[in-house]
Amino acid sequence: MKLSIIIPAYNEERGIEGILNELESYMNNYDGCNCWEIIVVNDGSTDNTVSVLNNIKHSKSYLKVIDLVTHFGRGMALRKGFEESTGDIIVSLDADLSYAPYHIERLVDKLVKNNADLVLASAYGKGGTVKNVPFMRLWLSRLGNKILSYMFRGNISVLTCLVRAYRKEFIDKLDLHSNNKDIHLEILYKAKILGAKILEAPADLKWRDEKIADLKGSNKRRSTLKLRKTSNSHFFFALMNRPGFIFFIPANILLMISLFILVVIIRVVLSNISSGLSLYFAIRESMLNGALSYMTFALSFVLAIQFFSLGFLTNQNKKNHEETYKTINTILIELKKKKE
Repeated sequence: MKLSIIIPAYNEERGIEGILNELESYMNNYDGCNCWEIIVVNDGSTDNTVSVLNNIKHSKSYLKVIDLVTHFGRGMALRKGFEESTGDIIVSLDADLSYAPYHIERLVDKLVKNNADLVLASAYGKGGTVKNVPFMRLWLSRLGNKILSYMFRGNISVLTCLVRAYRKEFIDKLDLHSNNKDIHLEILYKAKILGAKILEAPADLKWRDEKIADLKGSNKRRSTLKLRKTSNSHFFFALMNRPGFIFFIPANILLMISLFILVVIIRVVLSNISSGLSLYFAIRESMLNGALSYMTFALSFVLAIQFFSLGFLTNQNKKNHEETYKTINTILIELKKKKE
């Protein structure tokens, strides 16, 4: 078995050599594969990252350096790494090793032993730990992943982490397009459509002091803006996964309003009957004195039905889209086989 390690890198000139040395030391003692390679994808860094990498690769035969020249985003870097990888199993890692090298063994072992297609590193699930991460960042990340987990209807606790293990044969089946961090959600979404076996492995997330210092320094504003942009795009992607959700919320609210008004109307009618009026005159009296209530009830109920209908139609459209994706994906795989 051959293992490919993919590392997207952007402005990592200060620490990338030390990270590669740390990974090399670990892999030289790792007996879970016959051979291995590390693919570093330079995502258009504005510093000397690519120069540092090109100097290093002359003395490290396992290292492949891919330069995208322009800064596209993590998604493009990861996709390019997938294309260039030659291993049977692929592990993607952060360039700062916030998840230590020993996670490679955890992820690969779980992938192989459980015959899974994809294994995610989970610091928020059972057995996971988090250290040295700023409180606000951690809180936002946990909350975001809680929402995403609910929207994806699964038991996955972390959906946005880069650290994962893939079967090369499986990841090559996915037609991926995201250029930014949405790539993580796109992979899970399309993997779920194809019925992939997705598992999680407990992980230990620990920010290094250099990352904390960088966040507090001149990059703080840029990092905050990126965080907001990523949060918005992830939330939109989650809504796309459960499109009926945005219609079912107002539908349920309107239905509860209409039912409440209906209960009030029934109580008034019963009160009129108890005072000696017949059912007809009791209803007539309540309609004359509470015309607005009847109109509100009718309008709320009709709108609730409309929203429920829209929710159903959007969910049905999503199912049709997923079936179409399955068909197109099968066709693309067959075309690739014929070309090979």
